[in-house]
Amino acid sequence: MSDDIATSGYALVFDFDGVVLDSATLKRQAFADLYRDEPEERRRSVVAYLSRRGGQPREVKFRHIEAHILGRKASEESIRELCERFKASVEKRLLEAPAIPGALEFLERWQGRLPLYLLSATPEHELRTIVERRDLTRYFLEVVGSPPDKVTGLRNLLARREHAAQDTVMIGDSYNDYRAARSNGTRFIGITADPAASPFPDDVVTAVDLTGLELALTKL
Repeated sequence: MSDDIATSGYALVFDFDGVVLDSATLKRQAFADLYRDEPEERRRSVVAYLSRRGGQPREVKFRHIEAHILGRKASEESIRELCERFKASVEKRLLEAPAIPGALEFLERWQGRLPLYLLSATPEHELRTIVERRDLTRYFLEVVGSPPDKVTGLRNLLARREHAAQDTVMIGDSYNDYRAARSNGTRFIGITADPAASPFPDDVVTAVDLTGLELALTKL
C-alpha cells in the first residue's frame, strides 16, 4: 500500500481544524459562546449554522449570523471586534488541542516523500503561529491561510507549485473543503468522525481519521 501511494506522486493538501488538529468542535463552541446571551432559539440556530459551515473564514460566519440569524446590521468595526474576541477565546485552547488520530504519524511517514501542504480558513498570521508553536511547520512545504477563500487559495497553490489538479488531493472535514476541491478539479478525501452524519456526497471517499488515510488514498 505504501508503495502505491509513493508512486502515485500525489500532492496532498490538508485542512487544519478537524483534519490535523482535533479543534473544529472547540472552535464551533467558541463561536456559540459569543452568543450565549441571545434567546435559546437563536442560539440553537447559530449552532446549527456553524455545524453546517466549517471551512469558512470567521468574518464570513459572523456576517451571516448577525444579518441572517439575528437580523441586525453589523458594522465592519463590530465584525472585527467579534473576530478579536473569538481569537482570544480559542488561542490557548488551540495550543493544547490533541492531534487527530493518525495525523502526526502520517505526516512523519510522508514528509519529504510526497509534497504536503496546509490550507486553512484561519487567518494566515494566526495559522502560522499555531503551526510553529505546535512544531508542525517542518511537515509542510507551504502553510496557507486566509485570505483568500479556500477555492481561490487552492487554485493559487496549484498554479504556484505547478501541480496538476488530477494529481492533487484535498483532505478536509467540511463541505466547503469538498467545494474547493471540486471547483479546482482536484481529488478529495473527506474526514468524518461520524460517517452517518457525513456532509459529503455518497460517492466521496472518506475516513474517520488519519489512521485510515493511506487506505483511502488507494481508493481514489
